[in-house]
Amino acid sequence: MGIWNRGSDETSFRQKSREARRKEISMKKIKEALKQHMTQLFWSIVKEKEALTMDGVWGYNDKAQFVAGKAINLCSYVVLEYLKDSDEFDAAMAGLKSVIPMLAKMPMDTWGTLNGITGLYRLQTAGYLEQAVDEETMDLLKKVLDWRTFVDIEDNYALIGKPTNYYGVAFGIARYRELLSWEPEKHSWILLDRLINHIQTFSGEFGYMDETKGEGRFDRYSILIPSEITALVLETNFHEPDLIRQMLDRSAHIFLKLANEAGTGFSYGRSIGAYGDTAALEVLSAAAELGGIFTEEEEKLAYGYTMRILRSLVDFWYDEEMQSINMWEKGRKTDQYRNKNRILSENLSLHMQAVNSLSHWAKAGYDKLEEPEGWEKLLDAQEAYSFIRFAKDEYDRGLVIVRQGKMVWSLPLINGGTKYFSRDPYMPVPRQNFVSEGVPDVCCGAMVPKLVMENGDVVMPVSYISQIETREEDSGFTVVCRQKELCLMGEMSPRKAEGISSVTTYRFRDGVIIREDEFAIDESWQVREVALEMQTFSREPQADGSRVSFGAGCVTAFEAEGYGECQAYQVLQNVDEIPEHEGYRSCKEQDYDTPHGRLAAGAVWKKTLAAGERCVKVGWKMEYRQQ
Repeated sequence: MGIWNRGSDETSFRQKSREARRKEISMKKIKEALKQHMTQLFWSIVKEKEALTMDGVWGYNDKAQFVAGKAINLCSYVVLEYLKDSDEFDAAMAGLKSVIPMLAKMPMDTWGTLNGITGLYRLQTAGYLEQAVDEETMDLLKKVLDWRTFVDIEDNYALIGKPTNYYGVAFGIARYRELLSWEPEKHSWILLDRLINHIQTFSGEFGYMDETKGEGRFDRYSILIPSEITALVLETNFHEPDLIRQMLDRSAHIFLKLANEAGTGFSYGRSIGAYGDTAALEVLSAAAELGGIFTEEEEKLAYGYTMRILRSLVDFWYDEEMQSINMWEKGRKTDQYRNKNRILSENLSLHMQAVNSLSHWAKAGYDKLEEPEGWEKLLDAQEAYSFIRFAKDEYDRGLVIVRQGKMVWSLPLINGGTKYFSRDPYMPVPRQNFVSEGVPDVCCGAMVPKLVMENGDVVMPVSYISQIETREEDSGFTVVCRQKELCLMGEMSPRKAEGISSVTTYRFRDGVIIREDEFAIDESWQVREVALEMQTFSREPQADGSRVSFGAGCVTAFEAEGYGECQAYQVLQNVDEIPEHEGYRSCKEQDYDTPHGRLAAGAVWKKTLAAGERCVKVGWKMEYRQQ
């Protein structure tokens, strides 16, 4: 068995006393688990070579485009950090030398390239590069580990079919090539300058990176990018640009606002789940080593949060039965970008992110420390309500964070942009890991009203928020969002539905979240019906009029107003069989799998509107047990 044996049930961990949790969260145990997992991975790579499989998936399949470079990176780390002073060192070095030629002949696309060259630089710094890599293989690696494979120098260093965060990847590769004396110092400065220019052009006065060219996609990557650059700066003795430092400061303080005992991280957008957690690791640890960002108390809070994230990685995300990180089985799901074909790659990445984070903290003076004294009090002292504005021009973009006891709600008020705007993880819905999660890659629109037109078009209040107002009240926190136009769904990119406006109000109260929508519809639109769906981890649903109650789980009830009566369902029941809701949504199991497990139940509402109705008011109320 592993260092801990909690399986995939987070509930038991949540219910334990703080003292019991503190005793379980041992940094020594965390490090032992990481060493055990990574050393096992290393020997599997060396011994099984091209035939390596994980949980039935061939590790080096065509869809695992980054895996070869990541394998070089982890293998070099294990040999130098875990096995150097052991009796196995000579055998490990021989194994590393035997496997690098195989890996060098595999695709090394972008992130794989950065990881591969990072591993080589680690070997050079330790004085083992020539011993580990033969001359012929080195010549090949100099050719394949190149940022020019996805950057067009002739087109003013434009990225070739990649989102903007890949400038950071290109910068890292160029910098390592310079340090390895493969090319003169020049390109790394230019590539970093391109990234900074994009940030300044599309991120405005608030300094958060829009992943798109102005569509308004602010997600995990927007918060993570400054830590990735900072980590490269620290590792390669580069100069930290002032803008990146300022961005890292803001990102680090967002994660302090999200800090929680369960060790969960980002809860909306793509590439979350395990990567939503390690994003916090990367940001907080880079900020700690860089220095000058945290107060003494903030640094202690960040370190305690880091310990819980690491514990979750080795205990919750690592599955002993699979002998692997699990983001794909037993009710879990991630977006297609990180599909199970990448199982070996994701095991390599997540474990390296963990040890890199520990390295940052060690350099910040936390090498042998356990949980900081008074950590729980620091957590309890965090402000209850926050609004982080990402952008404010034609459209308002931001993130609401509400802390209630041990729960931390995130409300993303953004635009997912092309390809992502209609997907549930980008919807303007309050999110809390293990309580309210969006299903990756699914376009259901759960907990957001749908206006269905006479011609079948669906319009929703997403993407085009023109004004966000927040106010703190004695009873809680209120958020008001105004949209001058709504969004026409069903296409690859968002498209304005002019002639329909909305005012949406969210009310966060103890144990209750309320959403109210008021739509003004001009004569160019003929609305046939209004519809709503909700989904939950709670079980045993019982419908009564417009209200559904749940016999077990955190969410105890969900009531809708203005949508008509509801029909409740369990996930194993086919929605097509619900009376009066034929064809509303089929109940395929994977349509209900989230990063942390399968949703258990839900309900649907649908109401036909009177002809010519120009003002529509609807709302819902979700009741839950505070933790």
